[in-house]
Amino acid sequence: MTSFVTSDKIKLSYTDQGKGQAVILLNGYAGVKEEWYYQSIYLLKCGFRVITLDWRSHGASTRTTKNLKIMRLAADLHELIENLKLTSVELIGHSMGASVIWAYTVLFGDQIIDRMVTIDESPKLLNDERWSGGLANLKWDNFWLISEQIPFLKMNKQPISDELREILNRVKKETPFDVDLGHELLIDHLLQDWRQAIRDIKVPQLFVKGACTKIWGDDYSIYCEKINNKYSKLITIDNVGHMPQVEDYKSFNKAIFNFLKA
Repeated sequence: MTSFVTSDKIKLSYTDQGKGQAVILLNGYAGVKEEWYYQSIYLLKCGFRVITLDWRSHGASTRTTKNLKIMRLAADLHELIENLKLTSVELIGHSMGASVIWAYTVLFGDQIIDRMVTIDESPKLLNDERWSGGLANLKWDNFWLISEQIPFLKMNKQPISDELREILNRVKKETPFDVDLGHELLIDHLLQDWRQAIRDIKVPQLFVKGACTKIWGDDYSIYCEKINNKYSKLITIDNVGHMPQVEDYKSFNKAIFNFLKA
C-alpha cells in the first residue's frame, strides 16, 4: 500500500500490484479498497496489473471536508492515472464508484479507457415525474430524510465470506468511516444525472446488476439496455443484492474476465 498527494493537497491511499494491463477497482460510498480482495487475487492470477484506491475521507486516505464532490473524485482518479503514467486502463466501479467513472469521462474523455464495468448503479438516483429508476422512494419531498438513512441500509442479500469479513472488520476498525463527514459527498452523489454521459461513451461498457437488489425504485437497467451504443452490455447476477462482487465473487469474477478478454 502506498499513497500520493493530489493537486489540492490530499493524501490518497492506493495499492498497485502486477505488471499486465492496468485494471483500477473503485469503491462505492463508504467503501474501502480491501473490498476488492477476491477480484485482486483473481485478476493478478489472470495476468492483469491491479490498482485499488481509497477515496478522500475513505479507508486509509486523508479525512477532509475539502472538495467532497463526485467531480473532484473523478479528478483524483485522473491524477492517480497520471501519477502512475498509465496510457491504457480498464475501470471497474461499484455504486458511487460507477458514478465517478462516468464523471471521469465527462471531464477527461474515454480515450485511455479500454473497457469499463459499472456495478449495480443507476445513472440517476433522484426520482421525478419522468424517472423512477433511482433509489427507492427518493424524491425531492423526502430527500433529506432518506439521505440520512442511506448509510445504514442493508445492501447485500448474501452474507460475505468469513475471510473477507475479517479483513473488512479490521480495516474499518483501524480507519472507521465518518458518516457525518461524508454526508456532503453523499448529497452530491444523489443529485447527479449521468444518463447522457453514458450514452456518449464510445468504449465497451458492461453494466452488472444484482438480481435481488432492493435499493432501486424501478428497474433502471431497462434504460441501460436501451442505450443506442453497440459497445454496451448488461448482465444480471442471480441471487445477489447490491454488492455482487463480494456476495458471489466467483460468478462476478468470471463475468468481468469474459468481458475484459472479449
